[in-house]
Amino acid sequence: MLPLRPATLAFEPPAAMPLIQLISALAGDNELAVVVTDGLLLASGPHILYVNAAFERLTGYASQELIGASPRILQGPATSLAARKRLSKALRAGQRHSTTLVNYRKSGEPYRCAIDMFPLLTPEGELFAAVALEREAPRRRGRRPAQGGED
Repeated sequence: MLPLRPATLAFEPPAAMPLIQLISALAGDNELAVVVTDGLLLASGPHILYVNAAFERLTGYASQELIGASPRILQGPATSLAARKRLSKALRAGQRHSTTLVNYRKSGEPYRCAIDMFPLLTPEGELFAAVALEREAPRRRGRRPAQGGED
């Protein structure tokens, strides 16, 4: 299998089909949870631009509650700071990154979340958005639930 590289678009967004419409068409009924964020890596975190129905089912949040919010809405006491920093560093470098960490549903229930994050770059190499594919990761046998996150 070939290694995946960050997606570099040969056009300036938005193009003929706006990015969110394109992702929605591809991921709308996918069973894998999909979230798209902007490329603004502020202290408060990036902002959610799109989630599919599977992401709503995974987290318990409706898309209206998530659009415009930071993905940090899903983090809590057991979310690994180290895993979050590695994810942020990869985004800033325009690199794909995979990790597993503890997120929290709207109900407050923690769950292990496997994340495969793809930065979307302009032709100049600037981050303008990121797409994350997420799923609930089963607890590994013989291991206690994570207290400080995974990776």
